[in-house]
Amino acid sequence: MKEKEAKLSLGIASVPVQPWGELYGLETAFMQGTVFPDLDMPFFAADPPPGTEGYRRKRTSEDGKAELMQEIYEVSFLLDDLVLYLDTHPDDQTAFSIYQENSRRRKELKETFAKRFYPLTRDCMAVCGEFGWKDGEPPWEGGCC
Repeated sequence: MKEKEAKLSLGIASVPVQPWGELYGLETAFMQGTVFPDLDMPFFAADPPPGTEGYRRKRTSEDGKAELMQEIYEVSFLLDDLVLYLDTHPDDQTAFSIYQENSRRRKELKETFAKRFYPLTRDCMAVCGEFGWKDGEPPWEGGCC
């Protein structure tokens, strides 16, 4: 067995550097699982499995809570994807500028949510003027889902 292993050579992986390019809009990025169209490569050339179509429906609610939460999800996803990009491209000022702008946007959205409904995080409690999740379920109980 050792002779056979000695004849094998190690594989060498080559990963190209990701270029900056067009970005998907927030809703599309969230649904596709990436903000970068260049990285949107389907793994299967088939239709989605039966029963998964409902996942792509927009959340709606009478009080606007579901829509606001969806917007927070989408902006948060964009920020997560940009962090991964910026980890390997720390000098990309365009990406960093988009990150900063959307960081502010997420903060505003979370503050709006806290004022209208209940805090999503401890940081939002100052906006509500009191400490605690009195008007909603705490996040660990599914309150922000």
